[in-house]
Amino acid sequence: MANREQYIDKLENQLRVWNKQIDEYQDKADGKSKDLKKNFDNQVGELKTKRGELRKKLDKIKDSGEDTFERLQKDTDTLWENVKDGFADIRKIVKS
Repeated sequence: MANREQYIDKLENQLRVWNKQIDEYQDKADGKSKDLKKNFDNQVGELKTKRGELRKKLDKIKDSGEDTFERLQKDTDTLWENVKDGFADIRKIVKS
């Protein structure tokens, strides 16, 4: 299991990658049909909400001690998986 600082670094790096990917996917989605674009926009909206929640959890972890970190890590891992799944869904839309 990663220590607190490694965990924070991992999340920070992944959030940067995801932010860049959203911009790239939005550019690709502009050339899609109206229905696909609408579905994409809905998915991106949900993803941005989840990403914002993940950012808030990360900020709490940064401000927490080790005992609180362990408690927050489980919730953050679940949210992380939700965001990762959201990106997989968006990739499918862009590739279709």
